[in-house]
Amino acid sequence: MALAPIMVATLAVGLSACGNSSSASRSTPTTGPVATVTSAPKTTTTLPAQVVTSLYFVRGTTLGVAVRHVNSSADPKYLAVQALLAGPVPSESAAGLGTAIPAGTTVRGLQIRGGIATINLSPEFVTPGPAPSLSARLAQIVYTLTAYSNVGKVVIEVSKVPLPAFAGVALTAPVGRSQVTAALPAVLLETPAVGSSLQGALPISGLTSFTGTYDVQLVDSTGRLLAAVTNSAVVGATFEQSLPFSTSKSGTGTLRVFAKPSATGQPTQTVTFTLPISP
Repeated sequence: MALAPIMVATLAVGLSACGNSSSASRSTPTTGPVATVTSAPKTTTTLPAQVVTSLYFVRGTTLGVAVRHVNSSADPKYLAVQALLAGPVPSESAAGLGTAIPAGTTVRGLQIRGGIATINLSPEFVTPGPAPSLSARLAQIVYTLTAYSNVGKVVIEVSKVPLPAFAGVALTAPVGRSQVTAALPAVLLETPAVGSSLQGALPISGLTSFTGTYDVQLVDSTGRLLAAVTNSAVVGATFEQSLPFSTSKSGTGTLRVFAKPSATGQPTQTVTFTLPISP
């Protein structure tokens, strides 16, 4: 019985030692806060598809052509007419293009059916003016719309009322290009146009409204001739061909068109504008 306290004390020391060992083995290391990285969602910007459209402005009182890129997801014909009515941009004006369409003219409707475009314009379109200006005004609308393959003729309305006549042209029936010729230059060059760019070749297309010959020339910024052709012209003829050219670097080219009537005493008509060129 005297040994009991000693045994209890020894047992207590042993248990104490064991307890300390167990506590040390279960210690939990301190862990800092876990950082959470959130990536911003990736955004993709999709630009609307673009189509090239031809706008028929004027040089003086005869037609001249510019090309623009318009949104193809909307109706490109409607956008083309809106752009035409707004007039040339500064780069087109610098190339000699203007408009015979009165400021403030707007398009109020456009419908294409069976190859006929019916366009409804605001009253500003019929503002009085000199005969050559009126002819050019009518031609700008007709040629811009008939540049599309699915449009052959045009009906013009003002405030939803069909125009019976304009610029000496009867409009009681749809009209096409062959009925609107008073504003044609000797050579209407449709390709290339103001706003075009050339790479390795000079494609030309358009129509002639005189009898004689015409020259088309492309020169680089130093005046070196890159491509040239001389063709015969007759009234109402169309032309289309491609002329290859070689240049070592990109730059600015000058396109020159000379229309030379065969009739004695008639002056040569010249059209000149610049455009980007590359190899």
